[in-house]
Amino acid sequence: MFQKFHRWYIWYINKIKKSPLIAIGGSFVAIFAAIGTIYSGINAIAALFRFVNYHFFENYFLYKQLEKINTGVNVDFVEMIIGKPAKIKKLPSELTNYVLSEKGDFIKQTIPLGLDNLTERIYVHEKYFVQLIVNNEGIVVAYAITTRNPKFNPKIPLKIYRTDEKSINAPLNGKIKIYPYISKLRLGKSKLTELKNEKPEKINIGDGGMKYFYVESHYFGKPGFYKQYLFGFSPAGCCIPDNVETRLVELEDEEDKTLQNSKILNLRNTIIPNTFAVIQDPWEYKNLLKYFMEVGIGPNYYDIWEF
Repeated sequence: MFQKFHRWYIWYINKIKKSPLIAIGGSFVAIFAAIGTIYSGINAIAALFRFVNYHFFENYFLYKQLEKINTGVNVDFVEMIIGKPAKIKKLPSELTNYVLSEKGDFIKQTIPLGLDNLTERIYVHEKYFVQLIVNNEGIVVAYAITTRNPKFNPKIPLKIYRTDEKSINAPLNGKIKIYPYISKLRLGKSKLTELKNEKPEKINIGDGGMKYFYVESHYFGKPGFYKQYLFGFSPAGCCIPDNVETRLVELEDEEDKTLQNSKILNLRNTIIPNTFAVIQDPWEYKNLLKYFMEVGIGPNYYDIWEF
């Protein structure tokens, strides 16, 4: 190796002596070529990193972004994370239903809501939809996330803490063990039965213009940070079983929409929610809860079908 380098060195010195300008120019060309090769190699490594990051770690970074969305924050903060909305519209002051009477006629019924002081913002990503409900001060009072991809399963931000029975009966100077009662729930992956013994307060099955949905509401009090949690199945999302719409159509007119109805219970035991929603204060925004129960959670299918 040393002998080869020595021969190259003698050859190079002789070239400089014979044609110094050509030799020096060639040296610069060689140096720039080496720099270009190194630069190309760095770009290739960066491109490989971007490819691996997009195809293998993109979900991880998207999950972290969505976890920053919360009620009570300013909408500008959310838009710094997920961008600008695709659609903005005012919520209605009332809802209109048409109920079939005993005579066979449709009777118009209106449900006053007074939500026209709130604005709905819909954000579109190829893997999810985000629905924000924002007040006049730009504060997020409710939000919903819908998965559009079976392999995109963001966490449901539900952390409820309970004390076990042994800890409750322990002496006052003993240690109280607190553990997560509900955790690791993911959209499009976890069943509603993984809520364990927590039963929904309300259940509804309806249609948003011939597209059927399922929604149920839960209130966990202090352990749930005094927020209202809703879980459901939205036609705007993914993971739609072949027969679910037929089952929802059959159950829409059931008078008993509770777990006492074996048909409803069976549906709930098999359905996997693709949407969840959180309402900041169910007492202040009780009409917003009523709105979600009537129209479903997440963006309306006909608002986002082109996406």
